[in-house]
Amino acid sequence: MTSKKQITVSDYILRRLKSQGVDHVFGIPGDFILPFFEVMADSDMEQIAACNEMNAGYAADGYARLKGLAAVAVTYGPGSFSLVNAVAGAFAERVPLLAISGGPRTETYKNQPALHHLLPEKYDASINIYKQITAHCALINDTQQAAAEIDKALTICLEQSRPVFLEIPVDIQLTMVDEPEPLVFDRENTKDDAALNDALQFIVKRIKKSKRTVILPGHEIHRAELQNKLIELLDKTGIHVGSMFIGKADYLEHLPCCIGAYQGAGSPKEVKEFVEEAETVVFLGTVPSDFNLGGFTAKLTEQQKIVIWNDKVKCDDISFENIPITTLLNKLVDELPDGEPDANAPVQQFSHRTAAEYIADADAVMTNKRFYDRMAGFFKKDDIVLADAGCAINSTHMQLPEGVDYVASCYWASIGMGFGATLGACMAANENQRVIALEGDGSFQMTAQELSTIARYGKSAIVFVVNNKGYTAERLIHDGPFNDIPAWNYHQLPAAFGGGDGIEVHTEGDLEMALERAETWQGPGPLLIEVHIDPWDASEAFKLMSEALRTK
Repeated sequence: MTSKKQITVSDYILRRLKSQGVDHVFGIPGDFILPFFEVMADSDMEQIAACNEMNAGYAADGYARLKGLAAVAVTYGPGSFSLVNAVAGAFAERVPLLAISGGPRTETYKNQPALHHLLPEKYDASINIYKQITAHCALINDTQQAAAEIDKALTICLEQSRPVFLEIPVDIQLTMVDEPEPLVFDRENTKDDAALNDALQFIVKRIKKSKRTVILPGHEIHRAELQNKLIELLDKTGIHVGSMFIGKADYLEHLPCCIGAYQGAGSPKEVKEFVEEAETVVFLGTVPSDFNLGGFTAKLTEQQKIVIWNDKVKCDDISFENIPITTLLNKLVDELPDGEPDANAPVQQFSHRTAAEYIADADAVMTNKRFYDRMAGFFKKDDIVLADAGCAINSTHMQLPEGVDYVASCYWASIGMGFGATLGACMAANENQRVIALEGDGSFQMTAQELSTIARYGKSAIVFVVNNKGYTAERLIHDGPFNDIPAWNYHQLPAAFGGGDGIEVHTEGDLEMALERAETWQGPGPLLIEVHIDPWDASEAFKLMSEALRTK
């Protein structure tokens, strides 16, 4: 009998990642992870060195949303702790991410000497923290079980679409194991057939009985890659659909079944009335959070809502557990009857529409509304658009054309994530895809140094920085000097960070010249377009949401 070929634990991980379509690993080297990095340097996996660990985590998050899986590798202690916020965001928004941390040698876990990067007598600190923010975490300290532990973590990561964490001692990283067999996983393995059937019959009966049903899809549709299946359901049933803040439905905003943007009181009047007067409103893979509901300004009763989220189905006081959204949506397509669209439904009611006429007034000072009006016509098929913080709030009400991938962290809502994710998108993008970031100045200052990483790897992202001199969202909630930020010359940063170019925009004419440059921009490095807007210039939806969140 022929024995299996032996490879290192590090090679084993890299091969597993490669088999799932991962071509890049984000991370920062440090002494406890250096063996892994050394093996990676000799492999066909490309290491992407972000400027810090949190940004590397953000980049991996953005990459995973586009590719279906990502990995980030850091050293023990300062590295793993710096990564925590990014991994927490991935957990909240169901992003499949493998976080790898190096660790001290195996024997030191037993006697716990005082080493650098270690908390005294708390060698398990990282593991205990990551238990709270991952679907699975493990210390790999048994060479005989190393391959099985890696496979277990990746299987959970892919089945649950959530981050997992592996801490691997420095000596284990070069331990030899058998090369991997094909990885087998099942996203529907937690299915409770009885509960699924009961939930299905409940939903079908409820929709059949309702004169009007509206579906509000969210981020779990993206994670489970169910966009086309949902469109099939809408085509069959004639049910209308709204686009939300968290999990913006980039795949259907161009369709006639899309009524427009829904965000509670921040919605267009026709959309608000159509949704809130429906007998049944299905939150499909949608978290019914304050941000999604316009600061809880949505006038929806518990009796109206069916919430399908986080492997659960809930309506009023009835709930069903262990219901994979993939299985449920497939069965709804089979079980729901054919129907016709409501002729009175609003169609594509967005504040900023792709087909709306826009004529620039060259000398007019740039405003918030005019900027997003123009951007709605700038995006095109195959673009990857990322938005951060206030820009994401505005983008909710900006219609996207067919074929655009949109990325924003709107549930965890950690400002700065959007530009970190832009780095990841640059690595995930195909040659024909533009990567376009919409950044507020406050959020951009959190992760701006990744301009240098984008330049380093010769990527040609187009970055819009809306300079409204501080934290406008917070100003509208509770104003004070704490909302001021340092004044940067943003358009000059690409040169300072090692490549690319910058343009400054004050007027509508300036923006047209900047967009003309952007249309042909191929780098290398980013093109940064700094757009000056008055600090108090915000959309009505933005103001309404801030009013709902205002401290008293």
